[in-house]
Amino acid sequence: MRPRHTNHFILAALAALMLAACGPITNLPEGPTPIPTLVPVTELAGITEPTQEPSFAILSYPASPPSASEGQRIYEASCADCHGEDGTGAVPAARNFKDLDYVRGESPANLYAVVTEGRGTMPSYSSLLSSDQRWDAVFYIWQLSTTAEFLEIGKSVYDDNCAACHGADGSGELLGSADFTDLRQMDELAPRDLYLAVTQGRGSMPAWQSRLSQDERWAVIDYLRTFSYEPSLEGGQGGGAPVPGPTVQAAAECDPEQANPFAWNDQAAIQAGSETYAAQCAACHGEDGSGGLPNTPDFTSSEVATALREAPGESYCTLTVGVGGMPAFGPTLSEEARWQLLTFLGSLSP
Repeated sequence: MRPRHTNHFILAALAALMLAACGPITNLPEGPTPIPTLVPVTELAGITEPTQEPSFAILSYPASPPSASEGQRIYEASCADCHGEDGTGAVPAARNFKDLDYVRGESPANLYAVVTEGRGTMPSYSSLLSSDQRWDAVFYIWQLSTTAEFLEIGKSVYDDNCAACHGADGSGELLGSADFTDLRQMDELAPRDLYLAVTQGRGSMPAWQSRLSQDERWAVIDYLRTFSYEPSLEGGQGGGAPVPGPTVQAAAECDPEQANPFAWNDQAAIQAGSETYAAQCAACHGEDGSGGLPNTPDFTSSEVATALREAPGESYCTLTVGVGGMPAFGPTLSEEARWQLLTFLGSLSP
C-alpha cells in the first residue's frame, strides 16, 4: 500500500502542472505579424463613428426643374466671393467645385443640405434663399465640374446606347427603367453611384465596362443628370435679372441714424462680437479684420473705424440687409448680436 504522503505529493505535482499550462507561454519565436488588439465590447470601435455630419435638412422639391442660369446669378451674388468665380475657391478652406473626386462623391441632396444648413464658417442660406433658389444654386455648382464639350460627348453616347430603353428625354421608355427627369429619384444618387450602375449593370441593364471607355461613362452620367435640371446658361456671365435681395420691409425697418446701444469699449460686447465675427465673417474679411477678399474694408484702419463710430447705423443697416456679395444677416443674427459684432469691429483700430 502506497504511503499517504506519497499520494499528497503526486496530487500537488499534478496541480502545479495544470496551473503552469494555464499561464502564458514563454520563450517562443516572435511571429512575422503581431496579433491585433481587439476593441473591448464595452468600447465603441472607430468604424462605428459617422464619416460625416448627419444632415437634418428637409428637402422641398421645386415645381419645375432647377435652372443653372438662375443658379449662376445666385452664385455670383452670394457664393463667388468665397468660392471664386470659377468655383476653385477664393479663401482658405473654401470648397473647390472643380475637384472631381469631391463632386463625383456628392449627391444633389447633400449639396442642398450644405447650402441650407451651412458648414463651418459658411452661413446657412435657409433664410436668405428660397428652397427653389437653393436648388438652382446646387445645379449651377454641380455644372462647374463639367464642360459643354463633355456634355456633348455624353449626349452622343446616350443617344446611341441608352435612349432606346431610357427614352430620348430620359423619362424611361421601357417598364422598370429609371426616370432621370424625376429629381426625387435622382437627388440621392452621386455620380459615383451612377458610374457603378453603368459599369457593372443593374437588373436587365447590361454592364458597359467593356463597351464604353471610362471617359465615355463619366460623360454620359454628366449628360443624363441634365434631364433633372435646366443646364443652359442663357444669360451668360453676369446675365439675367438681379437676384432678389432683402425685402422692402427689412430695409424700411433699418434706421441709418440709430446709435450703438453698447459703449465702444464694452468688453463683454466686444468678446461676444469677436465670437460672431470668427464664425460668420472671418472667412471673407480676414481673421484680423484687415480684409480677406478684394473690396472688403480694412477694419484695422483708423479711417474705417472712425466712419463706423460716427455713423454706426449705416453699418448696422449694411449688416442687416446685405450689400454686393455679402448676404443679409438680419434673418440669422439677432439685433443684439449685430450690434455686438459692430462693437467688436470698432475695437480693431488702435
